[in-house]
Order: sequence, then C-alpha cells, then structure tokens
Amino acid sequence: MTTLDKLITLADVRGSMDLRCHFAGRWSIDHQPDELGTARYHIVLSGRCQLRLPDHSLIELNAGDILLLPHGTDHLLQSDSGVDQPNRPVIVREGLLPTHRLQGEGEPLDLLCGRFLYQPGSSLFEALPEYIHVSLSSTQAAAALSAMIGLIRSEAEANHHGARSIVDALTTALFTMVLRSWLDTSPPIESSIGLLADRRLSKVWHALLEDPSDAWTVERMAEMANMSRASFMRAFTRIAGCPPGALLVRIRMEIACLLLAKTDSGLSDIALEVGYQTQASFSKVFKDVLGQTPGQYRRERKLGEVEARLAKDVG
Repeated sequence: MTTLDKLITLADVRGSMDLRCHFAGRWSIDHQPDELGTARYHIVLSGRCQLRLPDHSLIELNAGDILLLPHGTDHLLQSDSGVDQPNRPVIVREGLLPTHRLQGEGEPLDLLCGRFLYQPGSSLFEALPEYIHVSLSSTQAAAALSAMIGLIRSEAEANHHGARSIVDALTTALFTMVLRSWLDTSPPIESSIGLLADRRLSKVWHALLEDPSDAWTVERMAEMANMSRASFMRAFTRIAGCPPGALLVRIRMEIACLLLAKTDSGLSDIALEVGYQTQASFSKVFKDVLGQTPGQYRRERKLGEVEARLAKDVG
C-alpha cells in the first residue's frame, strides 16, 4: 500500500454523485459553504462555464475539466463574468440523478455535480489547496478518467438495479484518480502532501504511516532519510509546514478517530494501537488535539450516523 493509499484510507473518502445540470443562455448558480468533511466537485461533460471563488478569482472550465474544492469553499458557477444575479433552475427527475435545467440562447452546458465525504480533520484534505483543477486535455490519465466518467454517466442515465451503489463506488475511485492526476502534473506544494515529491522525506512519511505506534525519534527518522538531524528537521518542517513529531501526533489521532467511529474497540486497545501505553495519556493528547474526549467523539459520531441514516430513509 502506497503513502497515498494510506492517506485516502485514513480520510475514509466516500463519493456521491448528486445531480446533473443542463444550462443554456446566461446564468449564475450560487453554492454556499459545505459542512466540515465535505468536498464538492464539478465535471464538465460539454460546453463551458466559469467558477468564481470568494476572492473573486475566476477559473475557466471547459469540456473534460474536473474541479474539486477540498475544503467545501463557497463559490459561484456562471456562464460568464457579467452575470451576478443567481438563477433558480427547474428540477426534473431523469434516471438516477435529478436534472437542473435553465433555458436560454447560447452554447449549452452539461455538468455533473457531487460531493466527496471524508473524515473531518483528515491530514490528507488539510494538506490540499483551495481547489484542484484537472483537465482531460492535459493529463496522462485522460483515457482512464474519461472511461470512468463515461461509465458513471451511463449508469446514472440507465438507473438499473444497483445503479446508486455502482455510481457511488465509481465516484469514490474517481477521487483517487483525480488526485493522482493532479499530483503528476502540479509542482510540489508546501504541505504534508508535498513530502511525496521528496525521495528521502517520502520514505520517512511512509514509515510513519505504516507504523505510527512505534517509538519514533527525530534521530531515527533522520537516519532513515540519510540526513543529519538538523538538515532533516529543516527540510521536513519547511515542506510539511510542521515538525515530524507534530505530524506523527496528527496521524495517530486520525487513526484513533477512525477506530472510534468504525469499531467497538476499547479505549485502552486504541491507545496501544496508536502508540500510547496508557488510556490516560492517549485521552489527554486526544482532547488537546480535538477538544473533546475519545468517548465524547465516539458518541457524537455514532449519533451522527444514526441521524444520517434516518434522514436518508425519510428522503
């Protein structure tokens, strides 16, 4: 399992394809900020549009473009920069996905929209920039991405038995392909994800993820990277944005959150699994980092999952 595989697993990424847009003419659609743990995305099947961020910067989107907002940033989708008043599309049900329609003169836009849900506090998502823009016209993975998007589209249109399960599973895989394409074509960034681009530091990053419960020291990490202690600390902190010890604690707490949410393991067992010899020492670090006790976190997550299932059943 690669470092990226580990980070995605810890993030507990789940994809959802929510709707399809058929727009024409001049239009504008406002998107409010998403809840924590939600990353919205847009896939342009045909046509073109613009996406405006809160700082008023514009991103031009053309056919074959995929735009991901890892932090759920509010944004405005629009036909052109001269349209500010949001429209209210007509919503019709066609196949698996509801279709939002706006009529008008001009080039039509065909757009797929959805969300990636992830574990709040994910080190992977915290390391990502405000937006990720991947174009099929400039990525080596164009054929694979195009095939996957085509399969998602056909499943959504046909809406056969199991279509929702297939679409969501494919969309989850789409996240990994989009992220990999972006990493292959973008310059390294200063965050923990930037460690992947450094041969020596990425080796240490992978080892920390593979065995976070071990008694790691800076000297041992530096030796693994074949660097002096001082050089290792400077390089790691400069790229990751924090010292290796702080990143290790973050990973340990991320694993603990996943175990608390997904298993019934006792707190003492979880403490040992993430490198703490006592439940008390684990609970103290957990509360320092997350602002609540492990027990409180587990209860909130379980309650949230029940409420989500009830809301889905009602819907």
